[in-house]
Amino acid sequence: MPSAFVLIDKPPGITSFKALNAIKKQLGTKRVGHAGTLDMSASGLIVAAVEKCTRLLPYIEAQEKIYTFDLHLGILTDTLEPTGNILKQDDKAARTTEELNAVLQTFIGEIEQIPPAYSAIKIDGKRASDLALKGKDIELKPRKITIYELKISSGHKLYCKCSKGTYIRSLARDIAEKLGTYGVAGNIRRLAIGNISVEQANSEPILPQKLLNWKTVNINEEDARKILNGLPVAYVKGQAISGNLVFVANNEQVIAVAEVQNGYFVPKFLL
Repeated sequence: MPSAFVLIDKPPGITSFKALNAIKKQLGTKRVGHAGTLDMSASGLIVAAVEKCTRLLPYIEAQEKIYTFDLHLGILTDTLEPTGNILKQDDKAARTTEELNAVLQTFIGEIEQIPPAYSAIKIDGKRASDLALKGKDIELKPRKITIYELKISSGHKLYCKCSKGTYIRSLARDIAEKLGTYGVAGNIRRLAIGNISVEQANSEPILPQKLLNWKTVNINEEDARKILNGLPVAYVKGQAISGNLVFVANNEQVIAVAEVQNGYFVPKFLL
């Protein structure tokens, strides 16, 4: 099985891990990973990686994400979703579009966000969600994230473009708090990761150079043997800029990812 990416449009109601089962069965491999876990109730884009492409997942994961979600005001639950156990309610939670728009603008830029108790974050080696289910008191530290765009899409549906590490459920809670009420997020859907859109999802393998916008450089057979043995090879001046990651190919087939250092392609890992 060649190394490749597969784009999945995860439906709500299954875990991100379970969404990979069809790919494992289709391609006959257990070596499948993914970038960006989605909550079970959420839907949308998951970028799965097969075989050696799993090494490229951190570069996918680091890109900004685009989501839509429903903002439900007047309720606070333990999971920060409408289906969670109700903790607090507010019968006077209605807000005008103008009030909501004004608050949304205050979230643009770098902000601090406290993740949900029901999340995959590890506390002393254990998932926060597992501890929460056991009734343990959980205190998660705020994390810095960046919101690039946040606006009303239609009705009570919001559109958010944000950095890695953003929790949409926490965002809904914090928006509501600034509005002076309670709130949770429903119908969370991830539309994109970087330039990769959920509309591209079709379960067909995609070569890594099609998803990552790195330069591809072709080398001869002798240099290819060196790269495959973990040895650096010199590059022609003007071919690449020092510090960049590039795909290295021989006979138009990508064989490795390399970093450009001091006039050499230094292999980072093989594909």
